[in-house]
Parts: sequence; C-alpha cells; structure tokens
Amino acid sequence: AAIDDDMVIDGDTVLVQPGTYAENINYNGKNIVVGSLYLTTSDTSYISSTIIDGNEGGRVVTFENGETSNAKLIGITVKNGTATDSYGGGIYCINSSPTLNNLIITDNTTNYEGGGLALFNSSSVVKNSIIHSNNANDTGGGIKCGDNSNPEFINCLISNNTSNVEGGGFKGNESSTSFINCTFSGNTSSNDGSAIYSSLQDVITLLNCIVY
Repeated sequence: AAIDDDMVIDGDTVLVQPGTYAENINYNGKNIVVGSLYLTTSDTSYISSTIIDGNEGGRVVTFENGETSNAKLIGITVKNGTATDSYGGGIYCINSSPTLNNLIITDNTTNYEGGGLALFNSSSVVKNSIIHSNNANDTGGGIKCGDNSNPEFINCLISNNTSNVEGGGFKGNESSTSFINCTFSGNTSSNDGSAIYSSLQDVITLLNCIVY
C-alpha cells in the first residue's frame, strides 16, 4: 500500500516493520527504497524477521518499468513466490537495474527460468545476499541472466538451488555476469551445470569465488 500511494515519490523510503507480509509487490517505476529496520539499525536479525511472502500466488517482487539503481530492496526475506507463466519466482527485473542488498531469497519457484531471481536487460548489483533453495522447472534454479544483462553479485551465497534442465545455481546467456567473493554450494541440475551453465555468447567472471 505504501509503494502504491501517490504521495510516495522517487527518493522516498518505505521502512518495513518486522513481520510476514503475504503479498506481491511491484515498484511501478518508482525509484524508492524499501527496507527493513536493518536500514536504520544495521541489525542483521531484521533480515530474516521481515518477510515478503508471495504465498505461492505469483512472483514476490517485480521491477519492470525502467527502475534505476536508486530503486532499492534492502534487508528483506523474499520467499514462496511462484511464477507459473513467466520468469523469476522471487524477484523479476526486466529493463530495470535496481539495487538488491542484504536479502534472503528462498523457496521460490518458476515453471520457466530463474527460480529465485531473473534478470533481463538488467545491470543490477546484488550484494551480501543469500539465494537459497529455489527451483526452476526450466533453467537457472537460483539465478537466470539474459538479454544483454550486466549484473554484479558481490559477497553472495548461492546454495541448494535446483533446476530441472540446466544451471542449478546460475544460468546465463547473451550477458556478462560477475561474481565477486561468492560461494556456490549444493546446487543441482537434472542435466548440465549443477552450479553454473553459460551459453550463447555469455561471459562469466568469477573472482575469489568457491564453487562446491
């Protein structure tokens, strides 16, 4: 309701109290900050106690209206999203490049690609986040990057994600993705690339990473 309020404009912050919110949110082109009390306290316990739960009724968070890096999602758990007819069960970014920091993205699913997070034509920076136990019936159980995306993942854990086709942890195509100080652990795929699958002129950079 706060995001949709006409009084909330670019540069504003929506500060979310601890709790579980069963909803599906769309930034609707607003370059605003949505964050837990981690924003004001630096107390990491607020990340796991402030939950946006998609309730298996659609993807949890959508950026699709040209949001820039000034659109931020910080200190939130994103879970139980389901994208039955599209991409990105947890978070979906297309033609948008939001800042995604200190998130737990978990238990999301898609019938297509990017169970936890899907980025298309996006240059998002994802930092200090856990992408865990997501599933894609197609490719990219944890993460899918495509369509000339150029994201960076910094200090992230990508673990225990599953894909029924390729790329349990990550699937990239026609993009350039950097992983810096990241760990891939326990991801599985029914076919190739349990941790990482890269194809179609895709470029992957791994710096100081563990793939296990």
